[in-house]
Amino acid sequence: MRFGEKLKQEIKNLGLSSEDLAKECHVSRSYITLIENGKRLPGKKVIPRLAEVLHYKVNIVINWYLEEMRARLVK
Repeated sequence: MRFGEKLKQEIKNLGLSSEDLAKECHVSRSYITLIENGKRLPGKKVIPRLAEVLHYKVNIVINWYLEEMRARLVK
């Protein structure tokens, strides 16, 4: 599962909207939408914020990021 797909699923599991997540992470809703749709990856300042809002340790979200990077390199 790609980073954006995982993020979408976790947002749904928590009963949040993309806009809620964006506010909590201090980014725009469109930025979160780009991540969800696989058009962007979160920056290094956003990853810890995502982890906090999603109630994960930062290394879990970093692993999602690294898995996505590996998948993109294989293409």
